[in-house]
Amino acid sequence: MSGEKSQKNENSSTSHACQSHNVVIVFLDPSDNEKVRELFSLFILKWIFLVVVYIYGELSASPLVLANLEYSNPALKELRADIKENLRISKSGGASERIIPLKYYQYKVKKTDQFFQIMARTQMDMETLSSVNELSSPHDLVPGMVLEIPNMRGVFHPEITDSSQDTKLRLAEKYKYDPELMQYDSNREKWFFPGLVMGKTEKSFFYGFGFSVPLEDFAMSSSFGKRLDPFTKKVTFHGGIDLAAAIGTPVYASQDGTIQFANIQGGYGNLIVVKHIMGYETRYGHLSKFLVKEGEKVKKGQIIGEVGITGRTTGPHLHFEIRRNSKRQRPFFQAH
Repeated sequence: MSGEKSQKNENSSTSHACQSHNVVIVFLDPSDNEKVRELFSLFILKWIFLVVVYIYGELSASPLVLANLEYSNPALKELRADIKENLRISKSGGASERIIPLKYYQYKVKKTDQFFQIMARTQMDMETLSSVNELSSPHDLVPGMVLEIPNMRGVFHPEITDSSQDTKLRLAEKYKYDPELMQYDSNREKWFFPGLVMGKTEKSFFYGFGFSVPLEDFAMSSSFGKRLDPFTKKVTFHGGIDLAAAIGTPVYASQDGTIQFANIQGGYGNLIVVKHIMGYETRYGHLSKFLVKEGEKVKKGQIIGEVGITGRTTGPHLHFEIRRNSKRQRPFFQAH
């Protein structure tokens, strides 16, 4: 009886699973080669499938490279064809499933390249190239820069947002846009609007007509870029322009916006920061007087303060900066 029980236990060990700590262990009879081969084949097939899916996902997510902008380049032909088709769909209000998914091509800017030449060759527009690459003007293009060129025209909502349905519908209402055509870029964490174009104000920023000179009577005492620091006597980067003027000279808002900061800040002395659309802000330093308060909305040309000599300065002047997404920009503006 005991031998029979022992034999039964031995046989059962080859056919049932032992469970311990939620781990299932299967014991197979080594002589059962057919089962071993079958399980091994299934394991290999699943492993190959997962590897293929991973590689395909990595390749599809990676930007394609444009080695050159010759019309004979197959990659450029594909890009132009996608742009043409997506533009047609977005303008006709076609169903979202018909739009070719958003993807990017990368192009390394060469010494002889110009912004509008690249725009024409890729069948892009100013809005798309500047929005995707966060360019503030055509002058931002420099040799060696890697441009990302999407396969459709359009613009990004400038602020980082989530991909929720509520956010999607809120932005669709703001831009008066069909939510079914919107695409979310998870890498940028921003919504893309195929076929959407910039308004007049946004275009004026890019072409250098968005900001007006913040003073009427002044002398340029220091320009944007490298200069000899008047205090350290070393060559340093100057992230704005200095406009020399008499103490008390009126300072004007360079563009419509909201007063984000109006207080003392280190070397700036009395500083006003005005927040504008598209991630822009302007800074007005060394003021003698504030004529606005934080949170106040101001209009282009409105007096917001007066020239002074506060902070780190050698004489009365206005230190003026334009920034976009915290990066200092070379000021280009129209006459006041």
